[in-house]
Amino acid sequence: MSSQQTGAWIRRIFILLLIGGAAAGGYFFVMPENFGSTSLGSTTIKVTKENIKEVQGKQGVITITNLRVSGNAESGKLEQVLEKLKKDKYHEKIQLAELDIEAEQELATAAGVGHDLTKFAGHLDFHAEGRKIGDLVGQTDPKIVEAKIDEMLTVGVKRMDKNWLPEVPGMQRDRGQPVLDMTPAKKPAAPGNP
Repeated sequence: MSSQQTGAWIRRIFILLLIGGAAAGGYFFVMPENFGSTSLGSTTIKVTKENIKEVQGKQGVITITNLRVSGNAESGKLEQVLEKLKKDKYHEKIQLAELDIEAEQELATAAGVGHDLTKFAGHLDFHAEGRKIGDLVGQTDPKIVEAKIDEMLTVGVKRMDKNWLPEVPGMQRDRGQPVLDMTPAKKPAAPGNP
């Protein structure tokens, strides 16, 4: 191989390295922070008008709906907090859902989100078997979110159980005992007629 051929190969390799470095630098420095990831976590269900009853009515779990505005930092933070808590602590006890406020304005209004989204600071709705059992508005602190989920699990489990009412001293819960027959007594016979 002559020195000219060696030089040509070195130039080609150098150009390929420059192109590769430019592409890697462009990907690293220019792409948005969340490029390549979707707004939905791996276990998060997107809520729409068509599936809202099915998602919020799932039996045996608490459904936590994160109301999101695209580009809103609080919504993104809540998503990360919820994903971590589900993975680390709650597992199958909770179901994560996401409602895009801008795409589903009617559902967002029904959930209590106003039209002024500039002041939006995060909103979670909690449902158990189709009933709303609570919400958390304007809080993104992981400890507060975890405490609220613990509270909702307690409330939701009590309401989902057939014996969710508290025990009352001196009273006995109906466990299928026979009911007293409440028929009226016979009329007494009139005086003088046997």
